[in-house]
This record gives sequence, C-alpha cells and structure tokens, in this order.
Amino acid sequence: MVNGTQTELRCAAWHFPAIISRWICLLFFLTAAMLRAAEVTATLEQKEVQAGEAAELRLEIKGGRAAEPQVPQLPDFIINQGGREHQMSFFNGVSSATTVYRYAVGSMKPGDYTIPPFKVMVDGREFKTQELKLKVTPSANQQPQGTAPGTPQPQSPGGQAAGEEAGFGFLTVELVRGSDRKHVWVGEIAPVRIKAWFPAESQARLNGGLQPEGSAFTLHNLSKQPKQEEETRGGKRHVTLTWFGGLSAAKPGSHLPDLNCRASVAIRDPNARQRRRGAFGDPFFDQVFTPTIQKDVTLSSKTKEASPIEVRPLPDEGKPDDFTGAVGQFQFGVVRIPSGWMSGEPQQISAEVTGDGNFALLSQPSPSPLENWRSYSGQSDFSAQDAASFAGTQRFRFNAVPKKPGVQGVSLKFSYFDPESGKYEEVSAPAQQVEVTGSAPAPVVETKAADTTPPKNPEPDDNLAPAMIQDTAVRSLLPLAFTQAFRVTIAGSVAAAVAGLLFARLYSWRSDPARRARLAEESAARAAITQADAFAARGDVPGFFAAARRVLQVRLAAMWGGSAQAITLADVADRVPPDSPVLQIFSEADRMEYGRAALGPGETLQTWRSRLQQALGSLPA
Repeated sequence: MVNGTQTELRCAAWHFPAIISRWICLLFFLTAAMLRAAEVTATLEQKEVQAGEAAELRLEIKGGRAAEPQVPQLPDFIINQGGREHQMSFFNGVSSATTVYRYAVGSMKPGDYTIPPFKVMVDGREFKTQELKLKVTPSANQQPQGTAPGTPQPQSPGGQAAGEEAGFGFLTVELVRGSDRKHVWVGEIAPVRIKAWFPAESQARLNGGLQPEGSAFTLHNLSKQPKQEEETRGGKRHVTLTWFGGLSAAKPGSHLPDLNCRASVAIRDPNARQRRRGAFGDPFFDQVFTPTIQKDVTLSSKTKEASPIEVRPLPDEGKPDDFTGAVGQFQFGVVRIPSGWMSGEPQQISAEVTGDGNFALLSQPSPSPLENWRSYSGQSDFSAQDAASFAGTQRFRFNAVPKKPGVQGVSLKFSYFDPESGKYEEVSAPAQQVEVTGSAPAPVVETKAADTTPPKNPEPDDNLAPAMIQDTAVRSLLPLAFTQAFRVTIAGSVAAAVAGLLFARLYSWRSDPARRARLAEESAARAAITQADAFAARGDVPGFFAAARRVLQVRLAAMWGGSAQAITLADVADRVPPDSPVLQIFSEADRMEYGRAALGPGETLQTWRSRLQQALGSLPA
C-alpha cells in the first residue's frame, strides 16, 4: 500500500512540469493575441497620372475598432472619398475586422506631390500611414501655365465655365396628382416626384440621401432606391434619378420646397474632346485621354426656376367634433362586430379603413350611437399598397362595452377632410343588429335621511315610581375574552399585522435594486425609442443613431447582463451574426460618433427606422 502511494506521487511529480509548460505556452499565445496591434496601411494603385485625372488610394485598417480617418490637406491637390468596405471574419472562435477606404486623388496642376500621412484612431490609439508619392504630368489639352488672363476656358455641358455649380446638375420637385389642383392643404401629405438631373456624359455618385433644409415642408415616405433614366430637357440630354415621396406643411402660405442632395460629379471636357478627335480621329482615344473635371456639389431644389407650392389652411366651417387631422380619401373595408354581447362586459371590435392620405392622423372609429356604447383605445397597424405608402389599409382593434341590454343597431364612424372637394366627410359603416343580454345598470335611488332629532321628554306621570338614586346597574360576569369589545380589538390587531406584513412585502418589492434597475432601463429604452422617432421626423441623423444604439444597448444588457453603456461594437460583433441589423446599427452609430454625419447613397432615416424595428424584433422581449 505504501509502495502504491509512492508510485502515484512519483507519477504526479513527473507530469507536473508538463502541465506547467502547457499553461505557460497557452498564456504566451493568449498574451500575443491580446498584444497584437492593429495594422493601418495606405497604397496607391498608380504612381503617375495626367492633370485632371485621378488615381486610386487604398487605406486598409485591420483589427480593432477604428474611427473615421483624418484626411490630410495638400494645396492644389484633391482627395475625394469614394467607397468603403467592411469585412468580418471568424477563425477558430476569433473574430477580426477589416475596413477599406478608397479615395480618388489627383490635381489639375502638373507636379510631384507628396501625400501626407492619414491619421486613424484605432481602439483609442493613433496610427499614421506612410507618405505616398504621386507624379501628375501635363495633359495634352491642358491650358499651359502662365497663359494670359481672359483666355477662354473649357465650358461645361450647362454652358457655364467648368467648375461652376450649375453645370454639374440640379434638382426639381413637382406635384403628382390625378387632378388639376395646384394647391395643398395643411396636414395633407402631397405626393411629389423628385428628380436629380446630371449631364448625360457625366459620372455621378450620390454622397447622401435627399435632405429637407427649410422648415416649411416635411418629407415623408421617400422611396428607397431612385429610378435611373435618360431624359431631354432644354434640348440637352440628362441622366435623371427619380424618387417618389410626400411633402406636408404645418402652416399655410406659399412656400418653395427646399431639398438638397450631395453628389460627386465627374464631367469630361467637351471642348477638349473635339480637339482630341481632330488629332486622333478615334472615339476610343477620345474616351480614354479626354481630361475629366470632378467636383463635389450640392444640388438644391430652391432655384430661380422653381415654383412655390400654395398651402391652404383647413376650414373651420363644418369641422366634426371627432376630426383628428386626417386629410385624404378613406372608406370602410371589413368590419367585424360580435353579434352577441353581455351588458357591462367588453368585447373586441375590428375594422379596416382603406384609401390614400395621411393615415397617421386617422382616428380610431367609434361605435354609434355614442350614448349606448363605451369604447377604449386599442391597437392599429398599416399595410401599404404602393411604394410611397400613400395608399393602403389601416386595421383597428379595440374593445367596447354596451351600456344597455336589448336588440339594437350599432355602427362605426370616423371623419376626415377631403382635399379634392375641400370639405369634411363623415363615414359610417353599415349598421349591424346585435343582441345585448343581461340587466341594465341599476338606477341611483335617493334615500331620505333618517330623523336624528331626539324625542321629547314625556310629561311626568304621578303613577311612576320615583327614580333610584343609588347605583343599581347590573354588571355582566362574562369573562373579558368572550366580550364583543375584546373580539373587535383582536380582529383589528390581526388586520393591522397582516396589513403591516403586506406593506413590508410591498416596500421590499418596490425597493428591490434589481427591479428598480430593470424599470430604469425599460424607461430609458422607451425614452430612447421616442427620441429616435423624434430625431427621424426632423432629419437629425447623428441624434437618431445615438438613440437607436441606446435602445439596443438596453435590450442586450437585459440578455447578457452588465451595464448597457458598456456594450460596444466589438461585443456585438462577437455575439451576433454578421448580417444582423443589430450589428449594422452599431456600426453606423460608431461612424456617426467619429465624424460622419451623413447617410450612405440611397439611404434614408425611414430605411434605418425600419431596420431598428427589425433589430428589436430579432431580440427576445
């Protein structure tokens, strides 16, 4: 027995160094992985370009969470951001992120240029890229330096000198109606067609979605992707991008729609093209070697040629009491009212309202006659029937209680303002016969107060015996425990003790730190959702994404534990799928926080608001 024990001890001593060495190796690899620094590199795809042309600069960031790069400034040198790519990879349980920024760089002046380092903050640490060299050679059709002032310059397709704003495009807004009405009403969502016009031979890239600038109109239901076409305007061919949406005004008057759109436009010099054809006579060389003029522009609909939109106030005459601001044309669809009721007991009524207009301000239908029913606020949802969400179906579900029994007719009704006729309309669904069983509420009966006047003392009677002067009252010999007063006292004490226990339990429940923290987080989530909706309504992009991230942090903290504010993009990337809308919102919120204040091409706050709903729906309640 002793020998066996000694053998076991020798074996343990033999394996002990091996175990220690394995732990040391594992600790070494973990430390190396933790200390692995991020990599930031910049490369040029071309080392030499002609004046007026661009080379591609690629900025690659590997590992860590990076802020928006700081683009260096260089006199007479253009650096325009192009695309951005973000990739996530998972290997052996370890995730890594790579972000690639692409820039178009160049100059209109020949020379040797040294591009300063780009600065990037990665996980709180500043990285700098190496300097890059680019040689810009003279263009064959470029005006020589030192040319006397007044020498004609190349003209853009719009007739202005190349580089002027008007030659790179413009924006138009027009009402889309089936009638000849030229005005809109306060609260009406008027359908509009919004077009961005670019020269036919240009290359354009949107740097953000449409944004309202003025306070006169609010933009609604903007289509997600613009439709691209070729059109002729003023005898010139254009490439157009068309959106459909709605404009609503909160105050009457005559207002110009004020929208803008940022874009990068590259136009080949038409005059230089003709000179090149004379020299080479080959359209291929014409396309490849003609100098390009590129500029970041902001297209605005508020121009001299734009026509103002007349906004009329809603009339006071004939306004129904239940009108809540809905402007459009609506009618009842399917209405479901139970045929059997019990007096005083609620049941659910469902109704569909179809049409087109401002469904958001459409009131819940009310049972009629009103004196026979009491209804409560319920739920509603909207299904769009067109891309711009003007036409659709609003479904209402709410509870109602009948006030009296018997067979009676009941209908539903609501009111709205018809913009075509300029009048208020009341819509009633066909009446249905329902049977209400039970008894009517008992009427309130007034009772006469009892006469508390003490009776008058009777007249003295000589036949009555004289009153006893001494104390002759009969005292009960019943034990105290069996008296009525003792039972009342004991019952009161027991009730007070039970009430004290319940109060203590309630106080402990209300004072529970975990419960109070959960209620505080839920309140913060509701407040953040309200803030996100408010920011989306007024077009505040950074505010919307900050609020949206706060909502998701609260929900994720309830799932994972810990503090909501401590949840970062890196935590989300490790725990959710790469295509999750939760990860998309966190990524976009971080970009907004580190300097970017504009949405990507073709994106709108309405799109991101829907994506936030998808993200919340993907998380357990």
